[in-house]
Amino acid sequence: MMKLETSRLILQYYQQRDAARIAQLANNKELAQVLGFPSPYEFKHAQEWIQMQPDLINRGIEYPLTIWTKDHPELIGTITIRIDRKNHKGEIGYWLGREYWSKGYATEAVKEIMKFGFNEIMLNKVWASTLAKNIGSINVLLKVGMKKEGTLKQNRLLMGIYEDVDVFGLVRDEYEVK
Repeated sequence: MMKLETSRLILQYYQQRDAARIAQLANNKELAQVLGFPSPYEFKHAQEWIQMQPDLINRGIEYPLTIWTKDHPELIGTITIRIDRKNHKGEIGYWLGREYWSKGYATEAVKEIMKFGFNEIMLNKVWASTLAKNIGSINVLLKVGMKKEGTLKQNRLLMGIYEDVDVFGLVRDEYEVK
């Protein structure tokens, strides 16, 4: 069972018992607006998501993890790295419950999953995309050393509006182990 740790966080595989907490955190209009989650986000959505995880992990195409705080163990969000083995790259996706924004948790979790991607999976590149209006996520990606590679104009239809998406990446040659 995979488990990654930082000074404040534990990243580990989903378990069925996590469904209620995932549903509680994901049932937020602000998250729905930037991630495209169903709104309302229901318990069954979390259950369906968790049931898909073992197959993705066993096939080595995705490593979806929950994010827990260490100080008072609490599930606060999720992070995933999706692997493109042919091109030796991984796409990072993450989200935190609204009350955990702007506390450095996302930056810490993204750094750790990048380290896993470069050092354990031996990827040549990690990348992530975010809505161009999602300043918080853009700041996280810049803090971990990713560089903006471009903007995909009106790339995502979210709640009836076409949104621009910014793409960020980092290649192995530019990655510094921290």
